Amino acid sequence: MKYRRPAFSGHVLLLAVWAMSLLAGCSHTSKPLFAPNGNGPVWPSPPEQPRIRYVGELRGADDMESDSGNLGDFFAAIFGETEKVELVGPRSVVHPHGSDVVWIGDTGAHCLHQFDLKNHKYRRIIKINGADVLSPVSLAEGPNGSIFVCDSLAGTITQIDIDDGDFLREVLVPADILRPVGVAFDATTGSIFVVDAVAHDVKVLNLDGKLIRTIGKRGTGPGEFNYPSAITWDSQLIWIADSGNHRVQGLTAFGEFVSSIGQAGDAPGDLALPKSVAIDKGGHIYVVDARFENIQVFDRQGNLLLAIGEEGTGPGQFWLPGAIFIDTNDWLWVCDPYNKRVQVFRYLQPDAPKSQTPKKPDLSLDNHG
Repeated sequence: MKYRRPAFSGHVLLLAVWAMSLLAGCSHTSKPLFAPNGNGPVWPSPPEQPRIRYVGELRGADDMESDSGNLGDFFAAIFGETEKVELVGPRSVVHPHGSDVVWIGDTGAHCLHQFDLKNHKYRRIIKINGADVLSPVSLAEGPNGSIFVCDSLAGTITQIDIDDGDFLREVLVPADILRPVGVAFDATTGSIFVVDAVAHDVKVLNLDGKLIRTIGKRGTGPGEFNYPSAITWDSQLIWIADSGNHRVQGLTAFGEFVSSIGQAGDAPGDLALPKSVAIDKGGHIYVVDARFENIQVFDRQGNLLLAIGEEGTGPGQFWLPGAIFIDTNDWLWVCDPYNKRVQVFRYLQPDAPKSQTPKKPDLSLDNHG
C-alpha cells in the first residue's frame, strides 16, 4: 500500500489560529538594530578620545525581525524549518541620502538585499528587468530617488528605484568598457563615472550611456592606473582606489591629477590592496585595505590619522574587507564579505567649541573628530 502523508489535524490548525491571535494581542517593541551610544569597540583606544565607534552589523533577513512573540519560531516548529536568507558575499553597499533603506550588493548570493531600517522589513532582488543579477560589485546613489547597480559579470549598469527596487532604466554601456567594477554619479552634470578594471581607466558617460571622455590609462604615473577597483565622488574630486599601484588618487572630474595617498609597504600609512574609498563630512578619506584587513583614515594631504580594525571575526575585525559607504550622518557601512556581513560604525563628532571666535578648520581626527 502506498504511504500517504497525513494532513494536519484540525487541532493543530486551531492551535495555530489561537497562537496568532494571542501573539497579535501582545504588545512588544522591536529590538534595537544598532547601538550608536553602546559599548562597542572604539578607535583610538582609551585613554585617547574616541573618534570611531562600532555600532552593529547586518547579516540577513533575520536582522529585520522584531521580538514580537517569536511567531516565526512557532510555525517553524509546526511546519518545518523555513529558508534563512543571509548575506553570502557582500561586495557593495549604499545608504542613500534621506532614505530609511540600505541596499547591499551580494556577489556570493547573486542578488541585491534591501534592509528597511525604519519598518524592519527585508527584500531580496534576484532579477532586474528580467535579467539575473550576477555580480553587483558597485552601487551608487542616482538622481530622483534611485540607485545605480554595476554588475561586472553582466557588464551592465542599471538604475532602480530606492524604495521598491523597480527597474527604471539601463545605461547602455559602450563596448569600450571591458570590465565595469565601480560606479559614481555626479548630480551636478548628470555624469556617470565607471571604473574599468581591465582597461585600467575611468570612463565618463551620460545617462544614455554615451561616452563623454576617458580618464587615465595603464601606468604608475600621476593620473594613471593599475587595476583600479572603486570610485567615490565628493563634489570636488573623484577618488579612485588604484589597487595595483597601492594608492588612492584624487582627480578632478576632467581627470586632472590633484592628490595621491599611500604607497607600497607595510608601515603605517602604506597601502597593500586598497579596495574602496569614502569621504566623511569633515573631509577625511577612508581607505579599506583588503590585505591589511583594516580601514586607514587620512587627511586630504595624505597624512595618516587613524587605523580601524584588524584581522578576525569579531566586532571591528575583518576578513578581506571590501566596499565602504559613508552616509550623510557619518555612519560607515563596510562590507566584510568573508565574514558574511556588513559592519556599521559611527564617526563621533567633536564637541561644539566653547569659543565663538572663528578658527581655521582643522581636518585632523585628533583635533576635529
